[in-house]
Amino acid sequence: MKTRLICFSLTALLIASCEKESNIKVYRVSKAPLEDSASNRSDSMPTKLAAMSALDSTAPAIKWKTPDGWTEVPPSSLRFASFNATAPNGGKVDISIVTFPGDGGSDADNVNRWRKQIGLAPIDDKEIANLVRPVSVGDSQFSALDMTSAGARVIAAWTRRDGRSWFFKMSGPIPALEDEKPKFFDFLQSIDFHS
Repeated sequence: MKTRLICFSLTALLIASCEKESNIKVYRVSKAPLEDSASNRSDSMPTKLAAMSALDSTAPAIKWKTPDGWTEVPPSSLRFASFNATAPNGGKVDISIVTFPGDGGSDADNVNRWRKQIGLAPIDDKEIANLVRPVSVGDSQFSALDMTSAGARVIAAWTRRDGRSWFFKMSGPIPALEDEKPKFFDFLQSIDFHS
């Protein structure tokens, strides 16, 4: 009798607990792309002082001179700054500045991600080393490369300083980037990390 009472009590508890409403909630959050484009915004000031978005408030402010023909646009949540340009041949160009605390991933990871974006196969460290060229900007040493696929091109430069990684990238159609390439390197030379 005592055993039946215990079994009955346990069964009643089990049934009662199954009828309770669950407190588990499921949320769906879309994943943002690493570098998405933002909408156009006109800005006529040649020199810009930028501060990182709420995503990373530890990023320092830097200064640069915006080249003629480049329009600064609101950055996405993952970009420090964004620009659009239209080359004389009509091609649209996207320029981005991205920064992260730490090393920002290996050179191979970043270069192969950019290669994938323009439809190129990954390459190994030795091939990457053959593509990368040093560029001096003030007291900073940048690594730079220029990659072309059948229909697109990426010109990128990056540096690691003061515990952060900085990536400057221009992408778009091949002829448009050829027109904008001198401006990209002038833009790099205008970067001031000491603002």
